[in-house]
Amino acid sequence: MYEMVSDSFKELNSFITKGHDLRICILDNNNVQFCTQHDKYFPVDKIYGYYDLILVPGWVYAEIAQSEHRRQYISSIPQQLLYMDEATDYLPLVDYHDLKLMKVFANASSPGSKPHRYLKKQIQEAESGRVDIDDEWIVNYYENGFDSKEEGMIKKNAGETSILALAFLLVHHYGNKIKQISISTSDFAVVEIKKKIMDYSSKHNLLNVPTINPISFLSTDVLLARAFRMGMIGETELIYLRKSTHRKRVICIVRNNDGTVVPVDTVMETEDFLQLLKGNEPYDIIF
Repeated sequence: MYEMVSDSFKELNSFITKGHDLRICILDNNNVQFCTQHDKYFPVDKIYGYYDLILVPGWVYAEIAQSEHRRQYISSIPQQLLYMDEATDYLPLVDYHDLKLMKVFANASSPGSKPHRYLKKQIQEAESGRVDIDDEWIVNYYENGFDSKEEGMIKKNAGETSILALAFLLVHHYGNKIKQISISTSDFAVVEIKKKIMDYSSKHNLLNVPTINPISFLSTDVLLARAFRMGMIGETELIYLRKSTHRKRVICIVRNNDGTVVPVDTVMETEDFLQLLKGNEPYDIIF
């Protein structure tokens, strides 16, 4: 493939190579929608001021741009904000190794899903030597490997795949330049797929990603817990903001005084979630 470097990748590369211990946030449309609807509780400077760099994959931006309010919300983020195009900006992160990127994309989608099956066939053909990898395979993958949503140009789960692939590619390419990558999403599938990528990568030496990797999740419950802890919202506001999902899966740990922890992974009512936040035991919301 012709090694074309886009302006967005040049900016990304320059920003990261000049920095150290960088904190990066990758946006998903669902959390942008949540913050946009409740921006008086989640002003952009309070939510994103912690990070050095905000990234938006192309297929995520396609969803965000369906709403002018969402588009304006992210454009008002005061931090460095870059839009990453999957077709031009992902390959340089694996030194233009097409087959490696194919495997990253394949593992960044749910097993048995349409995009996974689409790439699995192409990977098998490429590894057998029967078919050369087409220069336009990334464009074709997003166009033909995903089902379209009602909006037509929006592809179902394309943003999820783009986000997970980008997070792991950044860690692989830039290593210890990056201290933290927070994926701002409330799509629980990303948690399971992250585990899948880690398992595959460790078994097949796909990416240079440490076992203790810097990828975490900025879910709506993480946002709510942080806002509650900081006094940005109270009990009434938390109940109101969690109203659309009173029962929601929560992953967290509760710390005991003896240094042990209680892992929690359960569907939690809002009242139970509130009691956790109000309790005396230290806790960490993972998702």
